[in-house]
Amino acid sequence: MMVQETTCDVPLWVIESSVPGRVGPAHALASRFDCSFRRMRDLSNAEAGWRPPRLMLTSGIGAGLAGLALRRRFGAPVVHCSSGRLATALTGGRPFDAVILPLMHRSSRASTHIIPVLGPLTIVSAELCKRARRLWIERLEHLPEPRVAVVLDAGEGLTPAEADAAARRLGLMVQDYRGSVLLSVSEGVPEGIADVFIEALGSCYKLVWRHGEPDDNPTLGFIGCANAVVVYGGRAVTLAETAATDLPVFLGHVPGRFGQNNRMARALVSNGYARIFDSDFSPWPREALDEAGRVASLLRTRFGL
Repeated sequence: MMVQETTCDVPLWVIESSVPGRVGPAHALASRFDCSFRRMRDLSNAEAGWRPPRLMLTSGIGAGLAGLALRRRFGAPVVHCSSGRLATALTGGRPFDAVILPLMHRSSRASTHIIPVLGPLTIVSAELCKRARRLWIERLEHLPEPRVAVVLDAGEGLTPAEADAAARRLGLMVQDYRGSVLLSVSEGVPEGIADVFIEALGSCYKLVWRHGEPDDNPTLGFIGCANAVVVYGGRAVTLAETAATDLPVFLGHVPGRFGQNNRMARALVSNGYARIFDSDFSPWPREALDEAGRVASLLRTRFGL
């Protein structure tokens, strides 16, 4: 459960250099502690008379530096959620008390301060997907099963020919199963590629949402109400979010087609979180990916929270 407080007497402070309104990795991590936390926006308000936090979580270089400055004032440990190689290469995990480093940015440099994670920390969890299902099921339960949630992402570009071939294959399989497609077209996907993909799905029963449409983003609702998920061109955050469900998750491309996210795609497959899309949508025993929850548990033990 995520609880955000506006008072000073809270055990966690979250400082992020991110786009206003967006949830960054430090915020996602804080949400797994099941306790109150404060998102620090105006650091000038951090008065010396405040009761110090027991832990500060930061993401972004500017936020990391601000956290270190506050540690000098309050003495609380700082855990930095790194989103790239640069900060870790410069510090080797220091001077932070711990650095969370995703697999695709991991280096061979060893440090007890570095906590490796499979992918970006995300607010999405199996529980959040179940909550989305409760919100969306009345609107989607008329669609025939199996419902296949499809995420067309902008992580690695598809050519029109590749988009056409992938969608035709998917559409024919869904028709064979007498199911339906719940398609989300993510931000950054070229309009022409999206058009080709949607057209090539053919006459299978489908519901389509494109980024930028006035409706609420239904992607989590689609996933929550689906029987399986297929991802095309996944960015790292998309791969992490789709693997957070306990549904069967399939990669529309073989690893090698995910650009800088190839290491993560391979890791998802090798650890049983995803499979390459082949001939059916059958489930297999798997746990939902929740690196934020795992790291929160580790930090609770390490810092005695």
